[in-house]
Parts: sequence; structure tokens; C-alpha cells
Amino acid sequence: MIPELERVVDPAYVVGVAEAPIERIRAMRAECAELENGTSYVRRLAQGRLDLLAEETRRRSEGGGGNLGELVAGLADLMSERVRSSVSGRVDSQLEPPDHVVDPLCTVLDAVVGAPIVSAVAELTDAELADALGGIQHFEVELSHIRRSLHSVIDSLNNELARRISESDSPAGPS
Repeated sequence: MIPELERVVDPAYVVGVAEAPIERIRAMRAECAELENGTSYVRRLAQGRLDLLAEETRRRSEGGGGNLGELVAGLADLMSERVRSSVSGRVDSQLEPPDHVVDPLCTVLDAVVGAPIVSAVAELTDAELADALGGIQHFEVELSHIRRSLHSVIDSLNNELARRISESDSPAGPS
């Protein structure tokens, strides 16, 4: 994990948020949203690699596999199976994922399952394929856990902002 993510998902990050100035809370939320955007992007890359390795594993278990041309020919269908509505319930504040988050996470992803493995997936031995699949599954689980932790922090910050807005809108004003 990169240091920024470790710092933000640490429970100490939100300690004292109830006393923090509203500008600070908004800045914290923006920082978390940026980290979540980059993490989500890399997670989608990992899921694509995972899908490819899983498909080759499935094909081999059914007596096929080992044919890169056939695997590539089926990529469009394979990749479209996970396509869901773009409505996630969360507003994406930016479309371009931040390099300072993506680059270090992609370095880790590439160390787990990089281009040499992806491009040679049909030529991997069963053991190599199983190792790669296990590695990418572990990476994806870890990244998903980090994203859930980020969502929890963002929710805490949003709740504090909502509390402040609610208090400022009440007839008695903030207490």
C-alpha cells in the first residue's frame, strides 16, 4: 500500500474531525475521493487481468485453452460480462485518475501479474497460471478492502459535513 492510503485509512485520520474547521473536512474528503478514484482505476485494471486468467483457467478445465487467438477473440464478450450501470451512488469528482496514486499501485499490480504474464497467458504452464491467478485474486481482494476503508472514511466526513449543515439550518443555529 502507498503511504497516502495508509495514512488516510488509519482510524487516527478522522480523530477530532468534529472539532475541525469545515474547510479542513472538505479538503480531507477531496483527498479521500482522489485516492478512491485512483484505487478504483487500478482495481478495474486488476479485474481485467483476473478475468483473462480466469477465462484461460476455465477453458483449460474444459479441455481447451492454450490458444491465444481464441482467447483474444473472446475478450470483448469476456470484458462486457462485468459491465454494470455507471451509476455507483457516488459522484466521481474527476475522470482522470491521479498518477501519484495509480503509478505506485500499478507497480505493485505489474509485479503480481504484469504484461509478460498477460501476453503469454496461453503459454503458461498450469502451475504458472494458477500462481498468477492466485496472486491477482489476492491483490484484487486487498485493493477492494482498501476501497471499502476509503468509503468508510468518506462516509464519516460526509456525515460530519451533513451534521454541520443541519445544525446551521436549524432555528437555534449551531450549538
